[in-house]
Amino acid sequence: MIAADYLDLLASALATEGWTARPRYDRAPELLYVLSPSLPAVGESVRVKAGVGGVPWFIDSTGNPLAPCHDLPGAVAQIGARLAPLAFAAAARRAASAEQDAPARGLIGRLRASLGRA
Repeated sequence: MIAADYLDLLASALATEGWTARPRYDRAPELLYVLSPSLPAVGESVRVKAGVGGVPWFIDSTGNPLAPCHDLPGAVAQIGARLAPLAFAAAARRAASAEQDAPARGLIGRLRASLGRA
């Protein structure tokens, strides 16, 4: 198998877990950009590199090994562990912002809003 084949398998496994994966095979090294649908500006770039004994590994953007290419669940878990906290934080910020932008409820809330004390 070549790097693109391993990255395609990883992309499929990531999609089943809700991640977005965008292949970038037009330049060397071939990369797979992994993004959270809720936070598309932050992600992880994954490439394939031969490890000890020639075993191919998924490597992150900083050069750290994620998992051997035959361990798709392990690679998905490693990527999720890195990106999930960022996605959760972004979702919490959006929820807090939406709560602040929501119209005031009830008489007291409307009075506070009209007085600028919401």
